[in-house]
Amino acid sequence: MRIFVLLMLFIYAGLNNISFAQTPAQNETKYKAAVSDIKKGAYNIAIEKLAPLTSTSIQTPYSPYAHYYYGLAAYNLKRYRESKQMLLQLISRYPAWNKINDVYYLLGANHLATEQYKEGLGFLQRIKDSSYNKDVQGLKQHYFGEVKDLAKLKEIQKQFPEDRDIAIELIQFIDRSPTSTKTDALQAEQLVSQFKVSSKEKNSTIADGPQKSIPKTAGQWDKGYLNVSVMLPFRLDEFNTSKRRTNQFAYDYYLGLVQAQKQLETEGIKINLVAYDVTNEAKSINGIVGNPEFQQSDLVIGPLYPNTFDVAAGYVSSADMFMLNPLSTDASLLNRGENMYLAHPSIQFQTQKAAEWMKTVAPGPAVAIYYGNNAKDSVMAFSYANEIKTRGGRIIEMLKIISDREWLENKMSQFATSKPSHVALFASDGSSGVNVLEILNARAMTTVPVLANSASFNMQQSRLGKYGSRLFLIETDYVDREKEKVREFQKSYWAETNTFPSSYSYQGYDQLLFFGRMLAKYKDGLKRGLEMRKYDDDYLLSGFDFTKSRENQISPLLKYSGTKWVPVR
Repeated sequence: MRIFVLLMLFIYAGLNNISFAQTPAQNETKYKAAVSDIKKGAYNIAIEKLAPLTSTSIQTPYSPYAHYYYGLAAYNLKRYRESKQMLLQLISRYPAWNKINDVYYLLGANHLATEQYKEGLGFLQRIKDSSYNKDVQGLKQHYFGEVKDLAKLKEIQKQFPEDRDIAIELIQFIDRSPTSTKTDALQAEQLVSQFKVSSKEKNSTIADGPQKSIPKTAGQWDKGYLNVSVMLPFRLDEFNTSKRRTNQFAYDYYLGLVQAQKQLETEGIKINLVAYDVTNEAKSINGIVGNPEFQQSDLVIGPLYPNTFDVAAGYVSSADMFMLNPLSTDASLLNRGENMYLAHPSIQFQTQKAAEWMKTVAPGPAVAIYYGNNAKDSVMAFSYANEIKTRGGRIIEMLKIISDREWLENKMSQFATSKPSHVALFASDGSSGVNVLEILNARAMTTVPVLANSASFNMQQSRLGKYGSRLFLIETDYVDREKEKVREFQKSYWAETNTFPSSYSYQGYDQLLFFGRMLAKYKDGLKRGLEMRKYDDDYLLSGFDFTKSRENQISPLLKYSGTKWVPVR
């Protein structure tokens, strides 16, 4: 079931000083309809709808886009003068617009179409983003390739002697023209030498025809906003404002998304959030994937449970959109499609990095492993044991535990004859960590390094600093509360909700902020953008690293710096 504005009312029930979003404004509806018209080639109709939205009296997040699409529609109608005027008006009013290179490109096309070559090439030269290089080259091929008069093309090349693309067009014209003279052939040879034109470049358009590119028509990734579908177990049918909900994490996560949505809008990135109440029952998702609104998604966040995840992934895997599981550490989910991503590192990656690190601080082969009753605890423990064995180590004790201090004292080995080089603990009870450390101390093992997942401790209450020199933590969502951005987020979150953010709030904020920025920049080339580098700055948590995998392989390990916990790099 889709959550409309009612969802936000539920989330904020009983909270003060909240302003609620209303239904989409008429201007926004008109803008979206115009973009749809452009997709269909109905350019005249689109211009009629866009014209009022370019007025200075109407200022919306869509205003610069309305200018641009007006210019694009006019270009496609060959109303070049009108297109130029609108695009120049866009530059004048929004000189810092984040899509300004698209404006330069379209202005270049308009001027080349009217044979104003100096002006057209001037606008194309303003584009400094190398990702436009092929489009710019194709645009020149398109217009200079239409010149059928050799003398005219030679004159153009003379006016722009440094332009390699025009030189190649002239070379190809001379080569394929039956009326070319020896003088023309000599000029072509000189240009080949001057610009180091390869045989492939020289002949590529003769057999196959010019590879021409014209300004892109409006498509999914050029509409001026991103549609993000959020599929979480809100369980509105169980909603009760009088008590804290067992699925509070879903609401906290969504509120983090809302905060990121506001931040992205200040960066010129418009996000439409559409929330769906999806639990672990198949009936909660049946019909959603066939919903035309859902099918317009650019990014799908969730679902969390296997049954509903499989249904959604079955559609998304073959669609022009991306899917992010916000919480899972199961790398097998990535097998459902190349457009699937995990916001967290998998358990296998976490234990692999932990084993690599512990070998540097505790190089001995003997390891003792303890784990709790939670299913995730045992999975981590056995994965870690496998990593240790792979590196030539041996497990001298592996024990499933409970957090009771007396039970641990009776069941944990005394290690009278053989001590472990390090101890690993995987528990989710919040108390086993301190108990295990104190028992090790009581057994004169005060310097033995200990690796533990952070859930083994109550991080808010445990004074872990005294164990810092020997303790290393696995924590994928560590919040450094001394970080300025974290403090700013806490203040804004409190101002909006009258509550403090939970770990899920930070995750929701970071994940939408990151993927919103990356999709706005790289569009359907998201994978290429993610693989360029890791992004560990400007985020509340540890950041994102998709350079080698579609799971976030940011470092999951923490060490104590003497005053606070910091990531192991």
